[in-house]
Amino acid sequence: MHRASKHFRVGPIPLYALGAIFLVPLSIGVLLVNANANANDRANQLSRDTASMYAQGMDFSRIDNRNIALNAAEGLGVNLRTGAGVVILSKIRMVQASDCEVMATCVNQGYPVVTQRYVIGNADLRTSSLATPNIIDLSTGNVQNWLSDPSARAKDFHQKLKAGEFSYVAECYLKSPDSHGGIYSRTIF
Repeated sequence: MHRASKHFRVGPIPLYALGAIFLVPLSIGVLLVNANANANDRANQLSRDTASMYAQGMDFSRIDNRNIALNAAEGLGVNLRTGAGVVILSKIRMVQASDCEVMATCVNQGYPVVTQRYVIGNADLRTSSLATPNIIDLSTGNVQNWLSDPSARAKDFHQKLKAGEFSYVAECYLKSPDSHGGIYSRTIF
């Protein structure tokens, strides 16, 4: 007579099911992290490219130059024309005492200020982290009254600028397709 063994064999199906309990969530997590890393890379590349063009003197008040930036974004897989993101370009300078000689009220002496601003893409997605000047001439991008308007002061800007020097900043914000948030990147030249 054959006696039943106390040890029994577990079939392969329950082992695969047990492994799937761990592997499926792990695989989904890896895919999500990879998608966010790709979106972060696109935002960084777009802010670097547009800041570089701006620092080299590209005039973004011209529609053909704006189209170059829009086409560069499309080359990275981001369609700014449909509202998938925004690029905010700012020209910043330190207000010197010599700047204030022409103005009776010069409240921004000693502060970095935004003297020029361009917004490419969906401006409703995000405002600049640096400053939101009150009056901007949309045809030229120039900030009006940057000597006397406190809203032109650049916050969280720690670069040291000498008299006559400018910094060119590109802020890029891309909507994240899988959540309500997005990816932000800032490049300074």
